[in-house]
Amino acid sequence: MENVEIDVSTDKVNPGFIIRGSYDDIISNKRLILTLKRLNYTIKESTIFIPFREETQVKVLQEIQGLLTKHDFKSALSSAVIEDVQGFDRENKLFEEFELKAKSIRNDEFDIYPELIENYRSFKTNLNRTLVEDLYPLQELSSFHMAFAQNACNFAVPGAGKTRIVYGAYSYLKSLPADDPKHVDKLLVIGPLSSFAPWENEYVACFGRNTSFKRLSGDSSISKDKKLEHLYSGSPAEITLIFHGGVDNLQRDIIAFLKRNKTMIVVDEAHRIKNPEGVWGKSVVEISKEATSRVILTGTPVPNGYQDIFNLYKFIYPFKYKDILKVHYQNLEDMTYNSLPDSDRVQQLKENISPFFIRIKKADLKLPPIAEQTILIDMEPYQREIYDFIETTYVNSFTQNSSATVKDILNRAKLIRLRQASTNPSLLARTLKDSLANNEFTGEYDPNSRFTTFNDEYVDDSEFFNKICNYTKFETPQKFLEIKKIIDADILTKNGKVIIWTIFIQNAKELQSYLQSYNIGSKLLIGEIEQSDREITISKFNDPHNAEFQVIIANPFSVAESISLHKGCHNAIYLERDYNCSNFLQSKDRIHRVGLANDQITNYYYVISRNSIDEIINDRLKVKIERMEMIINDDIPLFNRINDSDETDIIKDLIANYAKRS
Repeated sequence: MENVEIDVSTDKVNPGFIIRGSYDDIISNKRLILTLKRLNYTIKESTIFIPFREETQVKVLQEIQGLLTKHDFKSALSSAVIEDVQGFDRENKLFEEFELKAKSIRNDEFDIYPELIENYRSFKTNLNRTLVEDLYPLQELSSFHMAFAQNACNFAVPGAGKTRIVYGAYSYLKSLPADDPKHVDKLLVIGPLSSFAPWENEYVACFGRNTSFKRLSGDSSISKDKKLEHLYSGSPAEITLIFHGGVDNLQRDIIAFLKRNKTMIVVDEAHRIKNPEGVWGKSVVEISKEATSRVILTGTPVPNGYQDIFNLYKFIYPFKYKDILKVHYQNLEDMTYNSLPDSDRVQQLKENISPFFIRIKKADLKLPPIAEQTILIDMEPYQREIYDFIETTYVNSFTQNSSATVKDILNRAKLIRLRQASTNPSLLARTLKDSLANNEFTGEYDPNSRFTTFNDEYVDDSEFFNKICNYTKFETPQKFLEIKKIIDADILTKNGKVIIWTIFIQNAKELQSYLQSYNIGSKLLIGEIEQSDREITISKFNDPHNAEFQVIIANPFSVAESISLHKGCHNAIYLERDYNCSNFLQSKDRIHRVGLANDQITNYYYVISRNSIDEIINDRLKVKIERMEMIINDDIPLFNRINDSDETDIIKDLIANYAKRS
């Protein structure tokens, strides 16, 4: 028999098998060549190239091997092909086992497969031995589901303790014998920079000891050579942390790391890799093929549509995702826009993916109660005059211009200015770019636009502009006065701590200065604060025994995902809010999470200027929250049904409210 080698192309755009050796003998075998035509072969530099699609890779390989054997050619697989096939075989075996039993675990129905009872007992024994704090029942079930499946999604809502769930599963898989196919000894976490410290801190909280961590992102002093030194080290850190956007540049090196280390890969805040054509999504899915275990964590699996689920499942089962979903990406897009949540198509999708995820809902957490206070205040005379002037001008333009009923940059700018006037008129003297966190106007801010300064936005009145520029000489914003009153009466007297939320970064700075003038120290958590400084601030704030400062002033765009503040703080004051319901609920979840005492009340204060856009936003948020709470109770909540960033309703309500007041 003639000897040939079957290799695999390194070209990810045009994947294929390469047959090397005995080239003349293969070409001269007319019957073999005729058969290979079915596989669309081409000839490249005395080698035979046979293309395949990702889902047909193994089937094509088996057909090539069969044809070569039939025509008396002895074939050998290259090491690259062997690794690919091993990954596929490993996934097949796990998939078959998991699909049969995981749904019963998910539904807490162990009696269907009695052998699972012994597995669960072994799992709990390991948790009791390794964790210093018990998981609550739903966390424990979720953790066992993750450990049993190895490849799974956890869609628990923010504050459910997803990090702790992962550590439970990881601990069990690591405890298995080294020759067990499920054994892992390393953890690679891909997440936002803000998640790194929580992963490190939660490890200590879970296990009562520390371990070795290595951050590959978030510190400009870490050179690429240092990153490579870690990835190729014979004894790397137990837990590696990397930003979603950092995977692409190190993709080949991470794959090499995974081939040498039995690793669980966790993608935290995984909705960031939802785009299958995006650089982040592609690179993360590519490295997943070499992982021993794959975990997806996100409370918002489908923020824009059912198509967002596609890449998440491609990550956990890169060779089997189509068998799970049973629909193409385009079908999922169509489902988003043309199918109701209770339609047969959506219900079938849920049925298809249900064994592969667990979702802990807000109601499942059984959190202690909250207390909410809406505090209506009257503006001081200067602020009232400035606000009324701007509102009248803008409402007139909204009513006269048909574009006021659609979303556009000019209308958005006007609404931002109204929100500034209702809180602190001194902000109006600054450009939108200077006033907002970077995310607020992403993709829409033009530094050369005539709409970036107040006096160019259809308000060309020098007298009023002078009043704005000199506002701080005549008044302190009434909201600042009210916040100090709340802090004095409800926070400091009880030795408590408070987080103050503000949309506008300049507000954060001015409020900090105002409080400091009364010897009330505070720290800022806004975009321009370095990550290392943020982590120090959060650590001190979460320590109930640390009284260095009792106030944090934060921006929801900078302190959203992955951050917990509930250990030291049970009070939140909202200087102002925008009409994005998701951001608002995320901010509330920072201090209302699993781990609170049963009798701990969490207090929220909403400071609202009377007869202003504040009241309209407050009313709109109430409507959105009711709708969102219904959606959140779904297994795969589709948040795009909220129209969360659309200001059309705000403009309509503003016009109606203004007419009523006038």
